[in-house]
Amino acid sequence: MFKPLRFLLVAAMLFSLSASACLNEYQRKEMPLDKNKLHLHLLLHSKEDEMPYWWHGFDGESLHSLEDMAGKNIAELNYKQRSDYAVAQLKVGDKAKGLQILQDLYRSYPNEYNIVANLGTAYELNGDKTKALECLKKAVAINPLSHFGSEWIHVRILEEQLAATPDYKKIINLNTGNFQDWLTDKTYRFPRPADSLKLQIAYQLHERIAFIAPPNAVIGQLVTDFGDIVAKTDSLGAAFEFYQFALKYDSTLKDSIDVRINGVKASQKEVKDTFRWATIVWAIPLLALVMIFLAWLRSLRNNKKADS
Repeated sequence: MFKPLRFLLVAAMLFSLSASACLNEYQRKEMPLDKNKLHLHLLLHSKEDEMPYWWHGFDGESLHSLEDMAGKNIAELNYKQRSDYAVAQLKVGDKAKGLQILQDLYRSYPNEYNIVANLGTAYELNGDKTKALECLKKAVAINPLSHFGSEWIHVRILEEQLAATPDYKKIINLNTGNFQDWLTDKTYRFPRPADSLKLQIAYQLHERIAFIAPPNAVIGQLVTDFGDIVAKTDSLGAAFEFYQFALKYDSTLKDSIDVRINGVKASQKEVKDTFRWATIVWAIPLLALVMIFLAWLRSLRNNKKADS
């Protein structure tokens, strides 16, 4: 059977959204954590029947849930359900209708975090970034810890998008400069704790990538920043696939990404060379011991022959 809402979703995926989204539902997909630490592999790779955490579009279960919510009779819903209904409209239905519902809810619940934050995103998705920024700043003031404390990133994105000359490096503001020097600088301090930054960027990218297909300069830069943090706190090798993913979203990053990827390859070559030399170093004394053992056996046989 033809489903108009599913068609709308496919159309949205094909044409993409110029704005971003960080919507607040009362049911959410969980961050892939392993003992309170971000599971890097699951950001870009699926687990069993689950989509990767950074996935453009919605899985079947999520889509069905959104379609079901968007099809409800709003008159029968309480204010929280109406907020979720508006979110469903923003994701797979009528964005203008979603905005109107949230504007109405805001008049009655001007200090309810989910409603204020959703209204900000609704303005953003409807093209009014100025009002979006105003609402999101208020939402952060109400609940700065929401979404792993990551909404400051959403605010910074809007501020750069509204700037006369946007510079998306300033969103996270790592100030990497010369990448190789930055990578080995033991005096460097991240603008916020590195583990927190990884969680916060991962969450914001989860929200944005679901809506936005390549190319997109904001996502490209955020993924690059994420890769840089991984490179410095984990390893260059662990950052490699994030740099490749960043290029899918912004090909203009190629020169800076090439510097990083070449660093990964050089690091891998250094490890192989070190292993090769270590093998040689260990092989020499081992070979000497084998030769001594064989000489001892030969000597033992000669002595036995002499005795006989």
